[in-house]
Amino acid sequence: MSAPPPGDYHVHTRFSDGEGEPAQCVERALALGLPQIGISDHLTPSVLDAEGDWSIGHDCLGEYVGAVRAAAARYPGITVLLGVEADYVPGAEDELAGLLGAYPFDYVIGGLHYIDGFSFDDEATREDPRWDDAASLCRRYYALGSRAAACGLFDVLAHLDYVMLWGRRTTADISAAEDEALAAMAAGGVAIEVNTTGTLDPAGRMYPAPDLLERACRLGIPLVFGSDAHEVDQVGWQFDAAVALARQAGYRTSLELSSGAQKPLP
Repeated sequence: MSAPPPGDYHVHTRFSDGEGEPAQCVERALALGLPQIGISDHLTPSVLDAEGDWSIGHDCLGEYVGAVRAAAARYPGITVLLGVEADYVPGAEDELAGLLGAYPFDYVIGGLHYIDGFSFDDEATREDPRWDDAASLCRRYYALGSRAAACGLFDVLAHLDYVMLWGRRTTADISAAEDEALAAMAAGGVAIEVNTTGTLDPAGRMYPAPDLLERACRLGIPLVFGSDAHEVDQVGWQFDAAVALARQAGYRTSLELSSGAQKPLP
């Protein structure tokens, strides 16, 4: 008998930049036969407040927590976890720790969407001249990942090579920066995520790239799965292919965030 599918721990709703209610996402997970789902809307420190409305408002955190907890009580046939994807910004660690400590989050995903203030995933910056030195951007991105993994605030780092979302390539060797981030994750017990809706980005593939996932496996870094759904129908997106990718990288188990236990891959 095959093992059950992994949980989807990276799901956004209307509380940040997604669509739909937490309960609708839970219903979708139930329909797919997922054993667990984690709602993990964006949370940004105050320094990023002027960047747009893609984060949970700090004054709406209580409402968000209540909505996720209500969905968990409504659907006892699936484990519903309260998560958040919190942006890592150097210098804002204390504020973020205060926000996270004020609510009973089951887990925290670390997100990297800014490199020294540069919103690299904004469509408006796709042709920004800073991309002319893509190698430098990538190295700085992984340096941020190293700091995020070491800061003690995050259980998971999202879409580890998300800096590649535009499909850009660099001929420079950035493996040392990648390895430093992976080493920090291994030392801090921070899980890596197979992020499936990267297939919808210009990069056209899941994050991280297979070679990064293989290196993470060799270091013993725990693995979780996340669709990064921003629409209800994206919950559990291409999880069969994601499991196959993880197996090819050498993984045979994934981390169940509700218990901290390693569960066999299907």
